[in-house]
Amino acid sequence: MDEHDRRILGILMKDSRTPLTEISKRTGLSRFAVRERIERLFEAGIILGSTVVVNSAKVGISRTVFFELKTNPHEPWLAKMLEGYSSCDLLDGLAGEFSLLARFRLVNDEHFNATLKKVDDAMGKSYFKKYRVVNAIKIFKESGVALRTHAKEFPKVDKVDLKLLEILLNQADYVKSPLPLSTVELSKQLCKLGTEISQPAVFNRLSRLESNGIILGYTLKLDYHRLGLLAKFIIRIKANPNAYDTAADNHLASMPQIFDLYRTGEEYGLLATVRVRDIPEYNSFLLRLYDSSDLIDTYSTLVLEERKASPVVFEPQVVN
Repeated sequence: MDEHDRRILGILMKDSRTPLTEISKRTGLSRFAVRERIERLFEAGIILGSTVVVNSAKVGISRTVFFELKTNPHEPWLAKMLEGYSSCDLLDGLAGEFSLLARFRLVNDEHFNATLKKVDDAMGKSYFKKYRVVNAIKIFKESGVALRTHAKEFPKVDKVDLKLLEILLNQADYVKSPLPLSTVELSKQLCKLGTEISQPAVFNRLSRLESNGIILGYTLKLDYHRLGLLAKFIIRIKANPNAYDTAADNHLASMPQIFDLYRTGEEYGLLATVRVRDIPEYNSFLLRLYDSSDLIDTYSTLVLEERKASPVVFEPQVVN
């Protein structure tokens, strides 16, 4: 990869729908050269496909919850159990007191209680019998895209909307292409899945999902190791109590090394995932982090293994 490749990826990560003509203007390359570079990055396995960032709270996912579990290498069944839950969309192996971090997307309190009961039962059989639950009170950023509040009340989402969102989230599983599916191609994919819908109807649904803040952005699914981002950290951040939102929105969310950012109810009230090339780059990131006078303290945990990272499959039901 060279500087042109990095600039192209940076543009597409912010909006994977950016036209080739626009990328050409911003990079100084010809339209043909831009397409050729994107296809080469795709063939090299750096770009895995296009995807979207969805405001999960508006499609029936009312709670984002993290489970931190203390376990050891002699208990592989515990990680396998967590990997098997469709509502668990992220599972990392950590260095430190807790060796597993699992993120769950839960529909309601009943779903949370059922999940908690399963984890309770499993941890009762484990050696350390130790875990904790961290609730995400607010989501500031996910998959590199900052989430903005939409005051507009959202109308009902139906089964077709949910299926359309699943295709957009998992495009790499449907087609071999580095760029987003067109509305014509989305119509064909929906028809293959048994939902007859015209291209104009798909366009109207996409426009509505975007304008109502359900689709928050279009980005790329990447192989971060092939991209050279070999180090991943979980960082907890303590800020002045009255400045969490300001620090998150105005400073942290704009930092490209931060891919996910959550407000929690912990003493260190922000939890973020950070990707960098190496330890020196992480040190530089930490120094820039403290450019905000609202930040008081941080502590970091190294991710040793990324065991699972997959979008949640939405339940086939109408939600509000």
